[in-house]
Amino acid sequence: MTRTIGIVAAHSKLEAAALASEIVEWLQARGCRTVDEPTLTAMGDERSGVDAIVVLGGDGLMMRAANAFPDVPLLGINFGKVGFLAMVERRDWQQAMEELLRGEYEIQEGATLAATIERNGRFIDQGWAINDVVIRSGVRMIEVEVYIDGRYVNTYPGDGMIVSTPRGSTAYCMAAGGPILTAGVHGFAIVPISCHSPIRTPFVVAESTRIELLFASSHQASLILDGRQSESLLLGDLVHVTRGEHSFKLISLHSTDFYEAFRTKFNFRIRPDAVPSRRRRNDGTWEEEPLVVE
Repeated sequence: MTRTIGIVAAHSKLEAAALASEIVEWLQARGCRTVDEPTLTAMGDERSGVDAIVVLGGDGLMMRAANAFPDVPLLGINFGKVGFLAMVERRDWQQAMEELLRGEYEIQEGATLAATIERNGRFIDQGWAINDVVIRSGVRMIEVEVYIDGRYVNTYPGDGMIVSTPRGSTAYCMAAGGPILTAGVHGFAIVPISCHSPIRTPFVVAESTRIELLFASSHQASLILDGRQSESLLLGDLVHVTRGEHSFKLISLHSTDFYEAFRTKFNFRIRPDAVPSRRRRNDGTWEEEPLVVE
């Protein structure tokens, strides 16, 4: 069966464009059909015939590609700084392509967030997000009232509020002290930003939950979706956040490891010289090492 692979490369990185050309040549030599970004855009509903899109860039480009080409599985080759969505390092691109063509991968399907502002009886659609929907203050402290499934939770004075998907939990959510939600968790995190109160514990709610954030301040604040400012908020605006109609499909290769990425990319090594007492074999089983107590 001929595979159809889309290619999206970061416009601002010459090395990404160069590697994209190399990958296109490599794929075509193996009988694959490749589709560039302008053609993907023009395809519209015909994109259902695209097996995967290879994205050469950082997590920002991964989110842009997911918004532009919803519901198509994405495989990211990292040209950014962190790379939690673009998990394949550029030196490993050929191994990644081989695994992709052999079908040695899983598709992790994650929920997205839809945001709507209710203002003076009107509903203003703000689109959808892969990582998070954020209310963020300007230079002054603001207040946000949180309602879950129509029930009042609390009023949070501070710099704002984050609603995050599991995919976004390693981004702004984590930086604000929120939880990390691993693959398979069907929920959203609600996290106060720099809350001026000892009551600042984040919530994790089910994907079916109806989240409402009432902007109860006259100071400047913005609604931000995936790092992009969507709308300036006004006193009394009610932001409705629900599960989006689209899903974010991320290709996870057998050679990639979320927890290894977490330890290394954030330098999250409590003991840098620590060696695990269990070693994973190539077949996925574990080889036990005897524990030595010093």
